[in-house]
Amino acid sequence: MGMSAKSRRQLTELAEQLMEPGDRTVHLMRAQVGKTPVKKNVGATAVTVAASVAVAAIGGGMSMGMLFVKGDVFIAVTDRKVLIFGGRRNRPGPGRLWANAPREAVTVISEKDKFLNHKLLLGVPGAEQPLRLTLAPINPSIRNDGRHLVQLLRQASPATDPR
Repeated sequence: MGMSAKSRRQLTELAEQLMEPGDRTVHLMRAQVGKTPVKKNVGATAVTVAASVAVAAIGGGMSMGMLFVKGDVFIAVTDRKVLIFGGRRNRPGPGRLWANAPREAVTVISEKDKFLNHKLLLGVPGAEQPLRLTLAPINPSIRNDGRHLVQLLRQASPATDPR
């Protein structure tokens, strides 16, 4: 789930359009956003398996569906701002701007370093709900991206972390 060079370049270009003179990019990262609806996906798995068995019994090939898919979010942290972009649906890379907030206004509500992933809950001004980020364990550098983001946000805002 790391960020490709093309996505990194696109994110840098989008961030540069929103940066103030003298501002520089400090950190770029990609994460999954949202919460996986487990009950819904378990039901979808059962339907997919049943459909695959039925198609195979008729003589067709196997069919598989996408399960447990979350959306992507791309984050650019500058000297002064946190820029959050949603992922594009049909193509990889950053898309529409979700948030443009001062670094000190974005707070770390919680951070959980679990066995299978690293989870962050960020308070973003203007958002109805906190932003729930998940960083998969496949590549240790991805977890380090999350830890570095938390460190940067805590330097800008001395908010407490209610674990």
